[in-house]
Amino acid sequence: MKLRKDFIVLPTLRSCEDQSLEKHADWLELLFDLIFVAAISQIATNLSGNYSPITFLESLPLFFAIWWGWCGHTFYLDHFGTDDIFNRVLTMAQMVVVAYLAINVKTALTTTGAGFAVSYAVLRFILVAEYIRVGRHLPDARPLTNRYSTGFGIAALIWLSSAFVPPPLRFILWGIALLVDFLTPFTAGEIHINFPPHPTHLPERFGLFTIIVIGEAIVSVVFAITNVGLNLYTSIIGLMALVISFTIWWGYFDEAGGAEARVQERGDQIAKYQLWLYSHFPLLLGIVGTAAGIRHVISLPFGSDLSGSDTWILCISLSIALLSLSLIFLSSFKWNDCKSRLLMIFRIPYYLVIALVFLTGFLGSLISGFMILIILTILCIMKVLISLREIPDDICAL
Repeated sequence: MKLRKDFIVLPTLRSCEDQSLEKHADWLELLFDLIFVAAISQIATNLSGNYSPITFLESLPLFFAIWWGWCGHTFYLDHFGTDDIFNRVLTMAQMVVVAYLAINVKTALTTTGAGFAVSYAVLRFILVAEYIRVGRHLPDARPLTNRYSTGFGIAALIWLSSAFVPPPLRFILWGIALLVDFLTPFTAGEIHINFPPHPTHLPERFGLFTIIVIGEAIVSVVFAITNVGLNLYTSIIGLMALVISFTIWWGYFDEAGGAEARVQERGDQIAKYQLWLYSHFPLLLGIVGTAAGIRHVISLPFGSDLSGSDTWILCISLSIALLSLSLIFLSSFKWNDCKSRLLMIFRIPYYLVIALVFLTGFLGSLISGFMILIILTILCIMKVLISLREIPDDICAL
């Protein structure tokens, strides 16, 4: 039997390709995103079931681990990915692992911590194997792949070891593993300059993941209304949830240009790229926290007050999402060519709206959760209206 020519294709250094050509996500990458969002939805369900500061803080490391796991494979495909059968099988294997991760994440801090740790370790070991394979076939990439395979491999070993120790030592090891994982790319330093991300593919990947998370947030609100029952009260809350979701979508894709093509250069452009990249984590966290808060309001009888802590979680979540959108916007400016002081003055109305969203937290226990949502919805609409202003000619955008 003769195998297809695309059964195994050697890794390719994508940065050597013509960067002016558009590169889009393939169908397998989209399926990969959906599996990860399923894991995120489990965290959101936990937060909705117990909307409290403790649950919110407990969700942070789990949420970051899942997002970082998604980033790992996404960056690998952007730099070295090939659409051959072997690569598809490896990607599907990671989807299976992420499915087990999603099953274990809901009670990862109680009964299924070992399963979560093993699943995450396997996910990272597959990524390490991919980088080792790249290093064998692409000598020019070894300075980067050696650092990645070493750092991610050490983190994966810590994750695996944590499955065999009881809490709280297990969670301490998780924190160490996440720190090693997060710091590993920084050990490569300026080596990254030789392996720039694709200017259209990577922003599109992050944009698609963001819009899927927004969609999942909307779906979760719809399910909450279905469980409680459709009436005038829940209908209005559902409408406000949609408006808030629309404004976040508007802020990301229109105002901030989060999914627009970016050509990374030397010098401060690397810092701007990192600002764009890491701002996505608080953005997604804010979206999930806001959706969980809206679901919590739906579960309350009409006119019921939110507790002070619940109101703060909702307002902080939304303000984090809006602030992240502003950081993504700032990452698209050429600061060397722009008058930064004028830009910051131009952005003052945005920050005032974000500050008002945050300060709405002080109204907890004073007005109903329904009224809190009305205020937040109005503020989100105000932010969209502000974004319709024309940028002055003396402030140059990318």
